[in-house]
Parts: sequence; C-alpha cells; structure tokens
Amino acid sequence: MNTSDTLEIAYPRYRFRRTILNLSGRVLLRLLTRLQVQGMENLPAEGPVILAGNHLSNLEPMLMAVLPNRPVELIGAGDLPFVGLIDQIVDFYGYIPVKRGSLDRKAMNKALSVLKQGGVLGIYPEGGIWNPGHMRAQVGVSWLSHKTQAPVVPISFSGFQMILSKIFKLKRPHIKMRIGKPIPALNIQDEEQTIKEVYQEYADMVLEQIRALVDPQDFLLIPDHTEYSLQVLVEKNDKIIETVEINGSDALAQFLFTPIIIDALAVNLKKPVQTLYPKEQPRWNKQFSDALQEVIDVLSEFPGFLTYRLGMGQGQQAATAVREVLQLLETVSESDQIVLIDANAHSTYLDGRIEDKSYQYRILPDPR
Repeated sequence: MNTSDTLEIAYPRYRFRRTILNLSGRVLLRLLTRLQVQGMENLPAEGPVILAGNHLSNLEPMLMAVLPNRPVELIGAGDLPFVGLIDQIVDFYGYIPVKRGSLDRKAMNKALSVLKQGGVLGIYPEGGIWNPGHMRAQVGVSWLSHKTQAPVVPISFSGFQMILSKIFKLKRPHIKMRIGKPIPALNIQDEEQTIKEVYQEYADMVLEQIRALVDPQDFLLIPDHTEYSLQVLVEKNDKIIETVEINGSDALAQFLFTPIIIDALAVNLKKPVQTLYPKEQPRWNKQFSDALQEVIDVLSEFPGFLTYRLGMGQGQQAATAVREVLQLLETVSESDQIVLIDANAHSTYLDGRIEDKSYQYRILPDPR
C-alpha cells in the first residue's frame, strides 16, 4: 500500500467548525445530563491511537468526539442515511462513512491515513446497536492497529438505555464515560494461526475490555439470551387448514422482533414496510407481500444487510424465510384464505427475569 493510497484524508480537518461544535456539545452535555468521566489521563497525549467504545445509542459518538482533548476523527455507518436533524449535524461535523457488511477499502484507507498522520480515530467494534452486549467484534480495529501499530484505548459508555427519550423529557439522566488503559498495538507472533484468527482474537479481546468497563447494572437491562420461534398457518372459514413449514422460521422471528432493523428499512431507507412491525394494524396480502418484496430488493442492493446484523447463518435463513413466506402469499392471493404468522421471543435476563413476547400477523385476502 503506497502513500497515495493511505493519505486520503487530512488530519485534523474542519478545525473551526468542530471547535465550535465541540464546545457547544460539552455545554449541552452538562446541561442535559449528569455526566461523569473517568480515566481521561489514559488517553495518550501524542501519536496514533484508536479509541474503541461500546454502542447503544446515537449519543456515544458525540461524547467520543467532543470530550477528548485531542481531535478525534470518527468512523461510522455509511450504508444507511441518518434521519432529520441528526443527518444535518453529522454531515456538517463530518466523519468517515463505512459501508457495513462489505469490505469498504476506501473507508478503511481513510481511517488508516488518519493514524498514519499520528491522529486519533474513534471506532465502535460492535459495528451497530441492534443487539447490544451480544454482538461479535468486527475486525477493522485489529487491521488498523496492526497496520499502523496504534494502541487501542477501550472506552465504555454506561447509562445510555433510552437516553434520548430521557433527555427530551428533561430528566437529566446519569451517564458515564470510562476510559481504560491503552491496549498495546497488535503484533502477530503466532505464525501457526491464520491472519483471520489473529484479527478476530484481538478484536474480541478489545471488546471484552470495553465491556469490562461498563457498569454491571447496564447488563441487567438487556436480555442475556433470547430464543425465537415462528409458525405459519393457513386459515379458511375460521379453521386452520394447513401448517406451512418455512425454512429459517426462527431467524424470521428474530428479524421481526428486532425493531431497529425494521427501522433501518422504514425510517432510514424510507421503504414502505410498516406492516412488518409487530403491532396491531390491518394487514392485506398485497400490502404484506409488497413489504417482503422491499426486503428482497434491499438484499439485492445490499447483500450483507441481514447477515451483518443477524450473523451469517441467521441472516441467510431470515432471507430464505422472507422469500418462502412471499411465495406462500402469492399462492393464496386469489383465494379467500388467511395467512397467520405466529412469532414468539423468550428472553432470560441475568437477574433471573423471564420475558415472553408473542405476536400474530393476520394477513387477510385483498378486498375485491
């Protein structure tokens, strides 16, 4: 990789506007939250460094950008547009967008160039917020550390569950940013391991150290384990006439019970898929079929959309299930049959709590 490949972005950039925004951000954080910051002395005063944090909301990047006393260049989601005012602020502040679910060499080269210039790069190894606490680390942090010999500073953000809702209600929530000791840069010593294995082990270790800094109370707010199940039935004249076997049905239930994924389709990509939300609403065959077709069309354009969010196996199975349900709806579209989709989620928490969710999608024949 030559110099022209790596020095693709100036560091630091947008100095004036970011100085103003950082000062404004610090004031707003003090006014709207009860912020506690620990370990700021652990940030190296000079040289390339990667700041790696956990991710629960849209607010952690703000803290990572505005609180350190060195300019931070953030790398974040570039595969989905942001929404409303957030999109305008993010666009004005600037960041390195990365297309998640694929190898985005352009974004990674920009991130590499920041570190090559002795800069500070902010990254979130989990890569998203759809399954906090249970997502496997992405290996970009390993690749960047290895290529530049930049240490990684783990940062935890605690108290961020429903943070924006609390702020809008002027509740001044207690939030905490805890900065850990720098992790030495990745050096490959075990030649018997593949580079992929080494990168994954390092990324997992970074994420483990991040999570070790998170307040234990936060982990009680998210399920420790969830089992999903889904059954598809066909009804006629108020009687069940068929149980349809759908490949990947459990993965489809996980997709339906992960609202942030449907939000990505409905809100960020502005696809007409509102009928997929598990809430009471009338549903017609064509309406539901069109929503499933929208999912398939998104997968054609972004093949990693589901596999990145649900994992390779679950994502592929969910895609298969979407296609099979769509085929079923097409089969019964000219009849008076009703398709029922019973989705269930059984969650257990670290404190022993159990939570069961169930929802029935009742898909009616189109009006004639």
